[in-house]
Amino acid sequence: RDQLMADARHYIEAGERLEAGLASYNAMNREALDDVLHGMSVGESCGKRDSATRSRHLTSLFADFEESRRRMRGSTSAALRAEGLTITQIGQVFGVSHQLAGRFARPQRDNDEASSGSTQT
Repeated sequence: RDQLMADARHYIEAGERLEAGLASYNAMNREALDDVLHGMSVGESCGKRDSATRSRHLTSLFADFEESRRRMRGSTSAALRAEGLTITQIGQVFGVSHQLAGRFARPQRDNDEASSGSTQT
């Protein structure tokens, strides 16, 4: 449950960072469009705004959000399993197939096996 709470906080924070990044990126694109409409070259407009750096930053925000989403699904799946739900029922909670729900739970099962000292030869 502690892991679920930590993952939920990170997921919310990653969503907020992504939201702010998208708002900033949209504002930049509106300004760039306005510049081009007023005669500035596309290259000059992109250079003025350092589009490459902003694009890399946005890509990083998306990656962080997706990673936090993956962790959230895993810890939620683990909490649901601890409450007695089956993989099929977890799939219904998420609105996904049994197979995909099983993949959500897999990282947590792998971590559980590693922490219990379970090894396969």
